[in-house]
Amino acid sequence: MSMRATTAEIAPAAGSVEAIAKELSKGQALEKAEITKDLGLAAETAHGRMARALEGLATAVPVEQADSPPFADTGDVDAWMRDLRAAATAFETVKVGTSDQSVAQEAFVGAAQLLLTAVQDYNRLSSSPAEDRNLLLGSVAERRDAAVRLWQAGAAQLDTLTIDSGGGHMHVFLAPDGDPDAVPMEFHDAE
Repeated sequence: MSMRATTAEIAPAAGSVEAIAKELSKGQALEKAEITKDLGLAAETAHGRMARALEGLATAVPVEQADSPPFADTGDVDAWMRDLRAAATAFETVKVGTSDQSVAQEAFVGAAQLLLTAVQDYNRLSSSPAEDRNLLLGSVAERRDAAVRLWQAGAAQLDTLTIDSGGGHMHVFLAPDGDPDAVPMEFHDAE
């Protein structure tokens, strides 16, 4: 007589604790995949808005050290702020999921909010004393760069989540100037 167990012998009996646990686990995996999908859709929406705001801000506060250009038009700054508010709120309908999902979501929202504070301070520059402007411009640039780094952390976490849920790679990375071609190579899809 063989000592090998068949699949039928290993499967838990219907109604057993093991069978119920297996069903719960399957349900949790499906829910996690659905939340990850929703998180990805929100990130794609927010990504476009963040990129537009970064691209605009880069015309006013260059990524590379350069002479400061003239102040951006108030209408442009208002558009950046609208985009950033929309980027932050894009995640409001995503259900609370696992801690990994929450980390990604909070990184995205935090990045949008941090960049919004930088743009709001940029908006106040025109009424600031001339001697304070360089310091304030430096602060705006630092927060922009920090917002991009925070976004990258969320994007890396989301990429891992989508791979783990069977959805493949999802790259919503950003560059400080909003240019998709300027995203560091380590964040590009492998070809």
